[in-house]
Amino acid sequence: MSQEHNEEMQDQSINEESMEYSSDELTDMERVEKERDDFRDQLLRKSAEFENYRRRTMKEKQDLIDFANEHLIIKILPVVDDLHTALEVAKKSTDPAGFLKGIEMIYIKAIKIFEDAGVFPIETGPGEPFNVEMHEALAHMPSNDAPEGHILQEIQRGYTLREKVIRHTKVVTSAGNPE
Repeated sequence: MSQEHNEEMQDQSINEESMEYSSDELTDMERVEKERDDFRDQLLRKSAEFENYRRRTMKEKQDLIDFANEHLIIKILPVVDDLHTALEVAKKSTDPAGFLKGIEMIYIKAIKIFEDAGVFPIETGPGEPFNVEMHEALAHMPSNDAPEGHILQEIQRGYTLREKVIRHTKVVTSAGNPE
């Protein structure tokens, strides 16, 4: 038991020695702790700044998404107003030629707005070869007039935005001779 007692005494004296610091060591220790606290404070501040920056940029991004088409919508509103006026006039008028002329003018105005925004119709006609990048086949019908894989009829016009297809032209394609 005396050996165990000696070992305990040595451990205790080592612990007491390690607790005793010189004034220089204590100053160094305080300096290191202050630096640690300063770094911790800087880290917390930078983390908070980054979180605020992240929230702000997310809000700005969402605002861009929400209001990206505002300019185009403002340009289209007169077309909607013209359509509204044309409908009101058509209810009271008996002049179909005048109504048709008014609708044509509104259509031309709308097409001009889209062209200014870089939106153009995909020109497709009967007899043209089917192109998967520009067309969407809704039906495949036998035909004596067009070879297989060619367009018989355009169902809905397609559009490009700055040369990117934003809506494929919906078409009916030929399955070739029915024989």
